[in-house]
Amino acid sequence: MAQCAHAHPVLMNRGFTLAELIVVLVVVGIISVIALPRLSENTIELSGQAEQVASDIRHAQSLSMTRGAALGSQGRYCLFFTATGYQYKHNANSYATPCTVAVAHPATGSTTAIVLSGGTAVLPTNLTGNYVEFDGKGQPTSFAGAGNATITLTATGGPRTVIISPVTGKVSVQ
Repeated sequence: MAQCAHAHPVLMNRGFTLAELIVVLVVVGIISVIALPRLSENTIELSGQAEQVASDIRHAQSLSMTRGAALGSQGRYCLFFTATGYQYKHNANSYATPCTVAVAHPATGSTTAIVLSGGTAVLPTNLTGNYVEFDGKGQPTSFAGAGNATITLTATGGPRTVIISPVTGKVSVQ
């Protein structure tokens, strides 16, 4: 028998030790604890909502540039924000007042406000009111200061921020 063990030493060294297996399991466990919350359903839903808000802001900008003149020389489109959503509006060619006339949402066809699901809270900052308004050139006209305006969406998946540039109206999500 001793002769067989010496004849095939490779067969004796196959496999992993218990210590190696435990280290691998610990590393996999740590990665799971870090990665799974980031990929939760709430996080994915919140990211989708932030992208939708950004897309709708871009649409309001596009409406101001293409249809604002049809309202008159002061025609503008806006997105008004509530604590849990937002609504498309236009100003009926009255520069003196912010947007007051509800406009149909392009996806729903309804003039009612969009309410974000999952208890998402909406917090606009650096805007003169709770709205972002664009002129006929697509430039935002409702900024309170020189910096970017932000729309922060907060839910259990963590905050997502929609950023609007003050000069160009460029919209991005972080």
